[in-house]
Amino acid sequence: MEPRSMQQPSEPNPVAPLPGSLAAQLEDGPLRRELGIAPDRKPAERPPSPHDRRLRFTGTGSAYFRVWVVQLLLTLLTLGVYSAWAKVRKARWFAQHTELDGDRFDFHGQPWRILAGRVVALALLAAWTWAFDIATWLGLAVLGLFCVLGPLLFASAQRFKLANTSWRGLHFGFDVPRRQLYVVCVPMLLLWTAGTVAQALGAEGWGLVAAGLLPVLGLPWAHARLKQMQHSHAEFGGQRFRYDPSAPEFYGLYAKGVALAVVGAIIAGVLAAVWAGYQTAAAAEAAGDALNVERQQRQALLGLLAGVLAALLMWLMAWPWFAARLQQIVWGHTHFGRLRFRGEMRGGALWGLVLRHMLGVLLTCGLWWPFAAVAIARYRVQSLVVLSDEPLAEMHAPAPAPREGRAAGDGAADFFGLDIGW
Repeated sequence: MEPRSMQQPSEPNPVAPLPGSLAAQLEDGPLRRELGIAPDRKPAERPPSPHDRRLRFTGTGSAYFRVWVVQLLLTLLTLGVYSAWAKVRKARWFAQHTELDGDRFDFHGQPWRILAGRVVALALLAAWTWAFDIATWLGLAVLGLFCVLGPLLFASAQRFKLANTSWRGLHFGFDVPRRQLYVVCVPMLLLWTAGTVAQALGAEGWGLVAAGLLPVLGLPWAHARLKQMQHSHAEFGGQRFRYDPSAPEFYGLYAKGVALAVVGAIIAGVLAAVWAGYQTAAAAEAAGDALNVERQQRQALLGLLAGVLAALLMWLMAWPWFAARLQQIVWGHTHFGRLRFRGEMRGGALWGLVLRHMLGVLLTCGLWWPFAAVAIARYRVQSLVVLSDEPLAEMHAPAPAPREGRAAGDGAADFFGLDIGW
């Protein structure tokens, strides 16, 4: 027999604990594994806590309508210059009507530098639109400029939004190392522009197909990394948020979103075929009538309108579910100290909400827009729950040193559709 000190310890075989025993009540961890107790197959769901708090939105469509009308008229009278002030006023109104645990948020941003950001965005958009038509080298140079300025504008937008948002007197913040900013943002820009660049460089056949597939395969990964960077470098009261990796769930999100868009495209194709048949019959009826130019123009205009409605149908099929699932994934992976979050948006509910209010906007020639914006904002805000095992009033966070949020990037991000609102 070998000396006792030389014997190799044997691994205990995991055994299932008896129901109701003390061993069964142990959380999965080192002690449970040391005792040789098999872990639960599925972690028990967190029971509701009396300290969980749902965000509330107290704004009404009628109140926002008065704000919206004034901002719209001033923007039109100043040929768009006032839009920067309108954006800040809108952000402040929505923040001040959002509550958590009885306390309202607030927004303190100033609009002056948003104008500079929009000028930069307009210049970049114009350069990107015509650069490849002028010369290939110029298009590649503009792409390089996008890769240099784009990440900086994105970080500036996040910094402006968060640094100027407060709750209970403490401000949020955003601070990311520049190297990580480029590592995350540049691949997304390259994926987003891959098809356009390949076409401009004269790619054909399989090369063009590969350039089209590259964004499909890479954008979910890039989007997941972008959200991870956004949330893991956000701060509140000097304490940083955390974010768990979520790339596999983003691939599922994009797969179902594309499938829903395809369904919308099929429905739009059927409607387009019916419309084309109607146009053909009308053209045959009008053949030989040289004076029927007005009718032909009206048919062309209606055809254009049908195309816009088809695109709107594709968006309506995919976006509500995509937005609802995105909230669930992103906030489900976000932590703040001992706090966790739960997104409860549902695609079907958001779809019905968007459909009703979209019809209202169309029937009122746009005047229903403030009511639609408030209804959707209320649903989005009140679908977010803060999970806490202790009263939020007892949580303390050190106040960070005040930092000015630069607004130039916010104007550019808003121009390119990267606005991250309430």
